[in-house]
Amino acid sequence: MLHNNKKLFVNFISLGFQQGIAIVFPLLIFPYLLRVLGISGFGVFSLMQTGIMYFDLLIAFGFGLTATQRIANAVNDIDLQKKIIAAVYSVKLFLFTVSLIALLLCTFFITYLQHNIMLILLAAAYLLGNLLFPDWYFRGIQQMKSCTLVTLISKLISLFLIIVLVKQPNDINNTFFALAAGNLLAGIIGFILLRNKIKLSYKIPDKEFAKEIFKESNYVFTSIILAPFYSSVNIFILQIFSNPLVVGSYSVAQKIFSAASMLSSVVNNTFFPYLSALYASSTDAYKKMVQKLVKIIASSFLLFALLQFFLAEYIIQLLAGKNNGEDISYAVTLLRIMSFALFFSPFVSFFFQQMILQGQQKQSIKNITIAVIVNIISACALGYWYGGIGMAVNVCLIVVLICFLNAYSVNKKTTLFAA
Repeated sequence: MLHNNKKLFVNFISLGFQQGIAIVFPLLIFPYLLRVLGISGFGVFSLMQTGIMYFDLLIAFGFGLTATQRIANAVNDIDLQKKIIAAVYSVKLFLFTVSLIALLLCTFFITYLQHNIMLILLAAAYLLGNLLFPDWYFRGIQQMKSCTLVTLISKLISLFLIIVLVKQPNDINNTFFALAAGNLLAGIIGFILLRNKIKLSYKIPDKEFAKEIFKESNYVFTSIILAPFYSSVNIFILQIFSNPLVVGSYSVAQKIFSAASMLSSVVNNTFFPYLSALYASSTDAYKKMVQKLVKIIASSFLLFALLQFFLAEYIIQLLAGKNNGEDISYAVTLLRIMSFALFFSPFVSFFFQQMILQGQQKQSIKNITIAVIVNIISACALGYWYGGIGMAVNVCLIVVLICFLNAYSVNKKTTLFAA
């Protein structure tokens, strides 16, 4: 028991530090890019980055949950681990090929990409890095120290390249080169660590087993891929009804809001394997732990939400600086509105993970589908009539909606909040 607690603690620290890197890195490059590219240029960068994110989600295909569980259950069976690894990489390679074809097809419809074909190659390199990086494997065997170190080194390299190469408002290509270089390096090193750890050799994957892995992740992937349609897709809707300055201001506020929301991932990702085992062994112990985590998350994010509201102007001034004289007051207003959503945001993913543990994959898809449909309607209406302000209000409405849908579903099965 003592050994397990120590292993959980070490894994918690490693995962927490890795997630901390994921949070801090955008906060480090965010102000620099905002100042150099300007709010309008940063809006263009955000649009491209959001587009790449969708392909990244496709390649990941929910393996961060399903493959992690598979590896954890096969921790003492090396042959089965190799079989899982081969199947996962074969599926990810297929999805990477599909993504690359889709990216090339985008050049026929998006004028900006026709004149910036290099972005396609950089996007492919970035996605290849994510394909190779086996964080799901090391999380499954609860040995995240090496992955955390690799992640830190790759982010530092990207940060260095951004500072060196991004000097003018039109240096968007250089920005993506810096991000792709660091990500690809992390993927290569991570794959080498995996190969040395388990002595991998090339072997044709078992097609039936690969299909089984694919189907298993399908529900999780569907839930995850739908999620951006009630969040990140709003920036594409907003650009239809607003000017680049409004889109840029919304991007600034959205980036800060998203970075703050990501803090919950430290708890979610660390305790997912632990809660999974707890749910299988003792429902009562599982319920008590979830209730305890809910209280901790609620109190923490109430504080974060209040800080974001009252310090919104200072936060944006700190990140944006003078920004070539562009007005930041609009972005401040948007960030203050999103403070309400910040309190509820961590519970969206937290209760989603509990639904996966409880075998409620189909219900999770239903919940997200409802949120997506409502979001598209409300985002178009509020974006059309009220611009960025309406879109910020819409963020609050949708986050609260999906939070309560997921919480209700979890409670319906386990009565976590029964009197």
